[in-house]
Amino acid sequence: MIYRNVELHNVQQIEETADGVRLCRVPEHVRMSLNESAKMNRAYNTCGCELRFNLIGEEARIVLRKEPGKTVTKHGLAEVYFGPFQAAYPTTPAAVSSDGTEIVIRYPGNLEELKQLAKLQQLPFDPALVRVILPYEWIYKLVGIEGEVAPPGPEQTPELRYLSYGSSITHGGDAARPTGTYAMRTAQRLGADLINMGFAGSAHMDEAVAEYIASRDDWSFATLEMGINVFRFWEPELFERKVNRFLSVIAGSEPNRPIVCTDLFYCIYDIQENPKIGVFRDIVRTAVQKLERPNVHYIPGTELLTSAQELSADLIHPSAAGHELIAERLSVRIVNVLEPQYFPKIKRTV
Repeated sequence: MIYRNVELHNVQQIEETADGVRLCRVPEHVRMSLNESAKMNRAYNTCGCELRFNLIGEEARIVLRKEPGKTVTKHGLAEVYFGPFQAAYPTTPAAVSSDGTEIVIRYPGNLEELKQLAKLQQLPFDPALVRVILPYEWIYKLVGIEGEVAPPGPEQTPELRYLSYGSSITHGGDAARPTGTYAMRTAQRLGADLINMGFAGSAHMDEAVAEYIASRDDWSFATLEMGINVFRFWEPELFERKVNRFLSVIAGSEPNRPIVCTDLFYCIYDIQENPKIGVFRDIVRTAVQKLERPNVHYIPGTELLTSAQELSADLIHPSAAGHELIAERLSVRIVNVLEPQYFPKIKRTV
């Protein structure tokens, strides 16, 4: 979506409000069909959302505001990148508050050198592309854009596009920064552009989400993380019906698009030896097997996050180091399980 010559990446609709533009990651008809938490809050969370543009003038000024509410943190962190390169520390990260935060962006003095490096090393983004990566954990509004800017060209971003669906863990919970989420780091390792469809606390495998993901023709491969948000209040029978339907809809959209499914990462329920967790994992594994589709693969969550040392203190969410380890293991597995022809233009660091 283009808004005032800026691409709103991973945004499908906007809402003009008195104190800024609210960004939503799904179209309105999809949002209205989601479970209550996803519909009213999580669809608006800006995980994986970016403001992308080229500077025409000397500088641009972006104003962001955190929406008040029962937030986990007082401030969120926004990051600025020039293509694949993180901006220098006077610029990034920027703490975004409910009072509003202005981010002033100028090209670095060595932009031509960065362009040469990106071309030489086949990096996936053009360094001339400014990327303001929004905080992941709450609702952030775009208040203002000042300066002469132009939207990205198609050659400035990767052709390979990775869609990630899941819980607050996919959303980014307890990552130290927006680019530190396992989904973002997996995309970076694979040279892909990320479409983050994480729904914190509300990844209920909604039919509307399955149909929406299936209808999109702009993703190359996907990962689906399922189970943790419904573990405490769904019985296995309901979970099984939901998973089977969710997978059949998405997998049936295009038989050649790879899909990697996983279940609950190692967490407190493993530590407590809760027998239900094994049942839930078997449901996901069996659902993938029953599909009998060569493009749909299963990786146990316990092979991506393996120990308590990789968790934060709540024993549910990965620590910052845990996110990095998931990305490291997941990207290697994706490369190993998928046919090479799915990645004709891949530039990866795994």
